[in-house]
Amino acid sequence: MPEVMTIGEPMVNLIADSTETYLEARQLPRQMAGAEFNVAIGVSRQGHSIGYVTQLGDDWQGDLIVDYMNATGIDTSAIRRVSGAATGFQLKVRSSDGEPKVIYFRAGSAASKTTPDIVDDVDFTGVRILHVTGIFSALTDQTYETVNALVDAAKAHGVTVLFDPNPRPTLWPSQQAMIEATNRLAAKCDVFLPGLSEGQLFSGRQDPRDIADYYLDMGISKVIIKLGDTGSVAFGRNADGGRTEVVVPSFVVDVVDTVGAGDGFASGVITGLLEGLDDDALLERANAVGAIQVTSVSDSEGLPTVEELRKFIAFTPRKEVEL
Repeated sequence: MPEVMTIGEPMVNLIADSTETYLEARQLPRQMAGAEFNVAIGVSRQGHSIGYVTQLGDDWQGDLIVDYMNATGIDTSAIRRVSGAATGFQLKVRSSDGEPKVIYFRAGSAASKTTPDIVDDVDFTGVRILHVTGIFSALTDQTYETVNALVDAAKAHGVTVLFDPNPRPTLWPSQQAMIEATNRLAAKCDVFLPGLSEGQLFSGRQDPRDIADYYLDMGISKVIIKLGDTGSVAFGRNADGGRTEVVVPSFVVDVVDTVGAGDGFASGVITGLLEGLDDDALLERANAVGAIQVTSVSDSEGLPTVEELRKFIAFTPRKEVEL
C-alpha cells in the first residue's frame, strides 16, 4: 500500500512547446497536469509510493491518466470512474517570461462532482502522509466536503496531513469565503505550506514570523513558507513553547516555465518528512526540486530522480536569502 495519499483533479495537458499561439501551433504533445498529480510524480520519482483519490470520466482522457499513473507506479485503486461527466483537460502555451498561458476545460468535470462517500473506498493501511491542496477544495461545495472528510479519516488513522493552500480566487464566491474556508481546513492539518504572499493573504499578517505564529497558535505542528525564488523557511515550536526557525536558500537556475515549482517543492517536503530529514536538509531538498522543475516546460516531467537530485544539490550554486 502507498506511503502517501493525495486527492485532486488530474488533467490531460496539451502543450504548444514553443512561443507559438494556439492558432499557429501545428502540434500539441500530450502530457499530464494538475497540482496534486505533479506532487504524486515528484514523490514517485524520489522512490516513494503514493496513491491518488479522484473521480474521472469514462472517456479517453480518463483512460490516458489512469494508464499513465499505472505506468509510473502511482496507486489508482481509489480512483472512481463515472459516466455522464468528462475528465478535465487544459491547453498551455509557453512564453518568454517563464509564465505560460493556460486555458482550462474543467467546468462540470467528473472530478468536480466527487462526493464525500469516495472516502469510504480509501484504504489507509500503510499511509503515513496525506497531501491536500486548496485547488480541489475550491471546485465545488462537494469537493470541499470531500477533502474535509478525507482529512478527518486520515487523522483518525494517525496519518500526518500536509496542506498546500495553492489558492485559486476565481473558483470561490469571494476572497473572504476563500480565506475562511482555507483557514478552517488548515486548522485540521499538521503541516501548512503557503507561499509568502499566500500566508499574508490568509493570515492578514505581513512578517513571516507573525504568519507562522498565527498558524502555530492554531495547533499546526510545522509551518513552511516559500519565499519566492530565493528560498524557504520552516517554523515550529520547541518543548518550551518557543518558536523555532530554519531558513535555507534556493538554487541558481535558468527559468523556462514556473508552473509546477510549488508542487515540486511540496514533493520534496513530503519525501523529506518520510525520510526523517531535519529542517535544513528537508528545505534544501524541497528548494532543489522546485528549482529543477522551473527548468522544464512540462508541469512534472522534469521532476528529478534520486540521483539527479543528489547531483543537482552537490553542484548547483546557492542564492542568498534572509527574512
